[in-house]
Amino acid sequence: MTAAELAGGQNTSRKFRRLTIGVIAAVAAYTGGWFATAHYLEGRLQQAFADGSANGVAVECDDLDVRGFPFRIGIFCDTVRLDDRTLASSASFGALRSAAQVYQPGHAVIELDGPAEFRSSTGVRVSADWSLLHASMRSGLSGMNRFSATYDQLKATVMLPLTGDRVDIDAAHGETHMRRNGPDLDIAASVDALDLRPDAGPSLLPPTRATVDLTLFDRAGLADYKAITGDALRGSKGELRDLTIDLGNGMVGNASGPFSIDAKGLISGEFKVTIREISNARPVLTAAFPDEDSTAAINNIANMLRALNNGRDDATVTINVHKGKASLAFFPLGELPAL
Repeated sequence: MTAAELAGGQNTSRKFRRLTIGVIAAVAAYTGGWFATAHYLEGRLQQAFADGSANGVAVECDDLDVRGFPFRIGIFCDTVRLDDRTLASSASFGALRSAAQVYQPGHAVIELDGPAEFRSSTGVRVSADWSLLHASMRSGLSGMNRFSATYDQLKATVMLPLTGDRVDIDAAHGETHMRRNGPDLDIAASVDALDLRPDAGPSLLPPTRATVDLTLFDRAGLADYKAITGDALRGSKGELRDLTIDLGNGMVGNASGPFSIDAKGLISGEFKVTIREISNARPVLTAAFPDEDSTAAINNIANMLRALNNGRDDATVTINVHKGKASLAFFPLGELPAL
């Protein structure tokens, strides 16, 4: 072997050793950085929980742990409990699992297990469970930019105050989506095969599909990292792009139009409403609301809708709502509850 060949071999060996040392150093630095970030995140969460408790919103995350090394980072809790003293309400859930890619920490995916319990100062109690609840969140410095949640096989029971009435709720699938749109907030939601059973009795309506798509003007701040108060929607305006309720067999209702919510939570607006298969819907609704007053109101409204549309089974009308009171032309239809 010549001297030149020997020197070349030594240079190659030195380069390999340097590369190996560099890789080991990079891995060690990355590992140290990941665990330092996990420790910092856990500390920040504990501090945020303490600050929230001092401000009236207590959050408990049992056995809080930060996991995901090497390429992800996420928060894990065995159970989650919330207690909002401002709204005088509380909630509890099962295990929480979250994960975000290290290179994209602002995009997190979350899974939450049931069962869940909700209680409010008004006396409303809700218990719920599901086969899967999955959420995705994209965040910036000021708060969430986008949020999506989906659930499957929801089963819930709502206990109403004072009367103690019970409503059982089932849904095969549901979705909720929210995004910032400049100063506005876009919201869309849907539910499939919704089934309502008052007092554990028969279903109130056929399995129903419902969707809603709306915008709240100048309410992007609702997505910020701040507590949302019970009157957050009061004083707001918006546009209902579409509200659809599908009872099956062609029985579909659609509504759209601008609306506003006053300081007392009462809704005002002018809505274009289309109802299809009025004759088929009449017996379904009267069976769901069999008391004399409700049956009379349903029959009167059905007759009025058909009369306004030359006896056709499909009708398009304008419904005006003023401070929660809905009317069709000069005929009152009922009152909407305050938000």
